[in-house]
Amino acid sequence: MKYKFASDCHNHSACSPDGHDAIAAMCARAAELGLYAYTLTDHCECQKYEERYRARVENAWAQMGAVRPPEGLRFYRGIELGQPNQDTASAKAALEGRGYDFVIGSVHNIRDYEDFFFLEYKDAPAGYIGSLLETYWRELLELIAWGDFDSLGHLTYPLRYIEGEHGIPVDLKRHREAIDGVLSALIRAGKALEVNTSGLRQKIGRTLPDLPLLKRYRELGGRLVTLGSDAHSTADLGKGIEEGMDVLREAGFTEFAIYEKRQPRMLPLE
Repeated sequence: MKYKFASDCHNHSACSPDGHDAIAAMCARAAELGLYAYTLTDHCECQKYEERYRARVENAWAQMGAVRPPEGLRFYRGIELGQPNQDTASAKAALEGRGYDFVIGSVHNIRDYEDFFFLEYKDAPAGYIGSLLETYWRELLELIAWGDFDSLGHLTYPLRYIEGEHGIPVDLKRHREAIDGVLSALIRAGKALEVNTSGLRQKIGRTLPDLPLLKRYRELGGRLVTLGSDAHSTADLGKGIEEGMDVLREAGFTEFAIYEKRQPRMLPLE
């Protein structure tokens, strides 16, 4: 790693339904890469907590407590809460009694729809995609108002599929007011904005969010940012983190945050 403080704070082990490798293997890879800090954030889709995720959350927490990270690796215990705004009781249950270092808040699907990954866009009626995005921004505001998280995950998540996988361009200028509202709400709430580097290894080819939106966040007064590869295997762990740090520097940031006991610890981009 060319950056002394390179850290990966969004990734998934086999404790997630779509993860592939054991926590011990993920930690070993983080140490091998020379990461300054490594935070594991396995999935909890809150609206499916009772049927699919309660046992997974319990298992991930137990395994994170039992793992012995390689010497010198700063290992932090985290979780990614999907759609906590849609089921706040389950979100509370997932956090209760567990002293996480870091909580990501994400919206992977809006109410009454599947994950953006599964939706069909090619033959959609006029206005369909715009309507989806308008609802998505509103649900992000709900998530921020709920508030029991530390960093907002992959702000432009729907574009990973709409633009990246399906090749349908989206003019975000039409959503400028809504996006500014989300960024401003984050800033007022004292929450971080995640730079998710998964897009750099996917068809969309850029960070989520990308440089223009990160510049806008800073223009509005945003200073708290986190970095995560969104890896689901040891093979992808740490990928794009250095490039993400490059993007942050280009956007005018001089530092980023890792979280310990739910408190930000600021590190220089060096």
